[in-house]
Amino acid sequence: MVIPFTRQLYILIKSGIPLLRALQVNSVQLPKGKFKDAIDGVIQEIQEGKNLSEALLSNRKFFSLFYINMVKAGEVTGNLTAVLKELSEHLVQHDRIRQQVRAAFMYPIFILVVAVIILTVLLMFVLPIFTRIFADLGGTLPPATLFLIWLSKVTIRWGWLVFLIVGSAVMGLVILVRKSPRGSYVVNDLVWKIPLFGMLVKTMELGRYCRTLGTLLSSGVTLVKALEVLFDTTESSVLHKAIEDIRFNIEQGKSLSAAMDETKVFPLTLVSLTQIGEESGKLADIFVEAAKDYEDEVEYSIKGLLSLLEPALILIMGAIVGFIVIALFFPIFTMSVMVK
Repeated sequence: MVIPFTRQLYILIKSGIPLLRALQVNSVQLPKGKFKDAIDGVIQEIQEGKNLSEALLSNRKFFSLFYINMVKAGEVTGNLTAVLKELSEHLVQHDRIRQQVRAAFMYPIFILVVAVIILTVLLMFVLPIFTRIFADLGGTLPPATLFLIWLSKVTIRWGWLVFLIVGSAVMGLVILVRKSPRGSYVVNDLVWKIPLFGMLVKTMELGRYCRTLGTLLSSGVTLVKALEVLFDTTESSVLHKAIEDIRFNIEQGKSLSAAMDETKVFPLTLVSLTQIGEESGKLADIFVEAAKDYEDEVEYSIKGLLSLLEPALILIMGAIVGFIVIALFFPIFTMSVMVK
């Protein structure tokens, strides 16, 4: 709801409508719910004399610290219209990249879940039927068939325990990531090291870092304040720690590029671009352009990954199904021929 709200607010203010009236018009068009209630609360606070950024601060559930500081910068510089435009574009781009990455991960996850369900049904319900058939026919079974029968018995007897262990491990990992900063950092670092997928996630998070920092700086937010906002809004634990180190080094008098280089997190190319931006006085533009490059790279990487994953998953599924079919029906066919 935040994206269309921001876009509509920008259009209304750009058309010359006062802020309070623009918010009221926007509120009327919103469907009933918590977000509309929040906007009505913002309108009431503005009527009481607060400015927009102060009113938004009371509704952190819907508006991030990044959003609020962008609006505050627009109020200070008297350029709220341009800031709202940048905000809407930033949010749209951020949402688009997130959806693309989610789609790239959802496809293989969906295939794997379906495969696990099918294999579980085969092992628990279909294999026992074939086991009885093999017992009636007699004879020696090939190793592949014996392996499937053993796997079926293990699944029927201990499947619940495997499910419990895997479920507990997943829950434990989620709790570790959410409750332990150190655990979250380790998991984030491991994810970045996963072949193909890790580089995709890292590129996406670096693009978000550049996009957020570039947008804040171009709106008039100071570097120190922009880094503070980044520190509070960054989801990546690795980048969160890096930004903390950058803030400390800048307070000690170092440049942004030098501070970024010391973290050993950022690519040398980005560090060099940052140094050029500092020397030319166009740091905000450099980060915005770098963000576009990272976002394009994410898009191309997703297309490449999907083009590799689709045939790979089809081949793997085909191999598994083929193995099961041969292991089940070959003994029946062989024994039938021997009987004849």
